[in-house]
Amino acid sequence: MTPDGPSRELSVQEKNNKLVKKFIGVIVGMFLFGFASIPIYRIYCANVDPGGSSAQNGEAELYGDTKVDKTHRIKIRFATQVNKQLPWHFEVSEINDVVFAGAKSVITFKAKNLSDIPIKGKAVYDINPPEAGQYLKKIECFCFTEQTLGPHEEMDMALRYWFDPQMPKEIHDITIAYTFFNIESSFERSLKKAENNIAP
Repeated sequence: MTPDGPSRELSVQEKNNKLVKKFIGVIVGMFLFGFASIPIYRIYCANVDPGGSSAQNGEAELYGDTKVDKTHRIKIRFATQVNKQLPWHFEVSEINDVVFAGAKSVITFKAKNLSDIPIKGKAVYDINPPEAGQYLKKIECFCFTEQTLGPHEEMDMALRYWFDPQMPKEIHDITIAYTFFNIESSFERSLKKAENNIAP
């Protein structure tokens, strides 16, 4: 025996209401996850960066009466990478640098936005061996602040740094790896893409 017309319509309506509620729940969940992505990213950076950079990447150091130790020669290798959520190209001008402890040096990096919309990015660094992190002093670094690049815009960024002469001499080979992250939430990225698609 089949249900009569009103009962059947009510059953269909109840199913539709359940589907709508589930859909709304999924949308709200995606929004909350996107909103929370930046704090999660900061927690992640704080835990994976043994150099102490975390989300702030330290503070600028003043280069005062620092003595150069020419008996302590340091070879630094730079590496760059970009998180998959950030459509940028990121490279360093020189992969290797050689300095004496206490001597200032400058390395230039270049970033390019490969997308059709403006995007905010932020770099964090990892240093190996981790023990070298406390001796790395930065006078100027693009990692201190957020970087905003317009559609297909390029930017040159500088790292001015030195290593404290107090660093143990057995530390003489160091790798510094910078990673750029998209600090905008997934909701903000989706909104920008939608606005770009409907733009005249």
